[in-house]
Parts: sequence; C-alpha cells; structure tokens
Amino acid sequence: MNFLHERSLSESASDLIDFDADSIRQVVSARRLSLPDLWLVDPDAYETNGRVLRDSETARMLAYSTQDQVLYATDGCNSCTRQLSRNLESMSGEELKDFAKHNEIGQELLERLRSLLQARI
Repeated sequence: MNFLHERSLSESASDLIDFDADSIRQVVSARRLSLPDLWLVDPDAYETNGRVLRDSETARMLAYSTQDQVLYATDGCNSCTRQLSRNLESMSGEELKDFAKHNEIGQELLERLRSLLQARI
C-alpha cells in the first residue's frame, strides 16, 4: 500500500484502509478481473487531527490493474471502477486533469498513482 503523504495512522484508521481494500477486492472478484497491482491511499482522508473519518467526500483510495487497465476508487462508502482506454501511466497531464474532474477523483491522487506506475517501468 502506497501513501500519498507519508504519515503514521492510528490502528482504527489502518483498519479502515484494510476495509476499503477488501471492498475493492470484492468489486474485482465480482467482475472476475485481475487483482490490482498498485494501491494508493490518501492518509488525510482516513484521519485528521486524531479523528478517524469513516468516509470522505472524494476518493481516498485508488487501486489500479495494469493488466486490465482498470482503475478502482473508494470514498469509504462507495467503490467504483473505470475501464481506461489506455495505460494510466501514458496519459498526459491534461488528460489526467480531465479524467480527475469527470470522475471526481483528486488530481493529486491520480498524479501520484501515475508517477508510481512510471517509476515501475
């Protein structure tokens, strides 16, 4: 699990991360696709000033399957999938910005996921 910003979280917030990851795995299983090979979490959307957040207004966890080119997102309450027409790591900055806006996913989160993917190449 990769973090958008490095910081420590309480055990309760870590449990929520595990819960959200399980939620995404259930969606993957239902669609009979490959498990995501890259995960990214925004820790600030799980805990702020010692207060554990049960859900957030925007995506707080992303998972990406390079094999299926599917992006998974959860806000702690709902999980969704987006089939990409091409690899996330090859999308331009402008394409990523538009994708983030149209799918209500934080641009910073998407850019970090893309940079992690590019670093793996």
